[in-house]
Amino acid sequence: MTPNIDIRKTLLRMVNKGSASHLGSALSMVELLNAVFHSVDKNKIKRLADDRDRVILSKGHGTAGLYAVMYHHGLLDKKDIETYFQNGSIMAGHASHFINTVEHSTGALGHGLPVGLGIAIGSKSKRYKNRVYVIVGDGELHEGSNWEAFMYAGHKKVDNLCVLVDKNELSQMGETAKACTLDPLGKKLEAFHFEVYEIEDGHNETEIIEVIKKTRNSSKPVAIICNTIKGKGVSFMEGNNLWHYRPPKGEDYINAMAELNRE
Repeated sequence: MTPNIDIRKTLLRMVNKGSASHLGSALSMVELLNAVFHSVDKNKIKRLADDRDRVILSKGHGTAGLYAVMYHHGLLDKKDIETYFQNGSIMAGHASHFINTVEHSTGALGHGLPVGLGIAIGSKSKRYKNRVYVIVGDGELHEGSNWEAFMYAGHKKVDNLCVLVDKNELSQMGETAKACTLDPLGKKLEAFHFEVYEIEDGHNETEIIEVIKKTRNSSKPVAIICNTIKGKGVSFMEGNNLWHYRPPKGEDYINAMAELNRE
């Protein structure tokens, strides 16, 4: 499998060069995204085949993580990611469908899941055998549009929809639970007629892949709740919400890269 240290180093270089934000949000879902892209037919994505698997990053502010993982899976070129968040580049700070292999522009939180649900329903109507993967953040689940989508997906038994929750327990200004608790999240999603799995270590890529494989023939939509750590992989960023907005510059960048190089 793709070494996740290499992905994190690519991600760190991108955000540093572009003086961009949301590094902590991107680091928390490296394993989650890597597991998804190990589980899809990447050749169909490259060809933009109608029946390709679709991957939608609803928490679009973490798009540097998406782009870094896609690059390591051969779905983006080095020349593209080197321009991330720079003037004149289509590699914007939020996911953009101006990039061929990116399914949907996101960043307005709560929009990715409703669109993913629509794509899943449309795919079923065409009898495609694909699957739609939507990655949401736990803070993002404060948006009501997600719950409308959960409700309808369960009601219609949209079994080609797989929602992965990056549950790092921090949103932009603090702890997610202090703003509005989501727990018991798993039981809530079960009540919405989802098949639910909760992964205690949301950075256990192998376990995420196993659940994705196991649920391919589910008769229900699937939700995989991944308990993650914001800023995962760089010790002084882990669980530190300053890195939601702060770009890694100067000594912070040097120290972070040195730590990753020691791994």
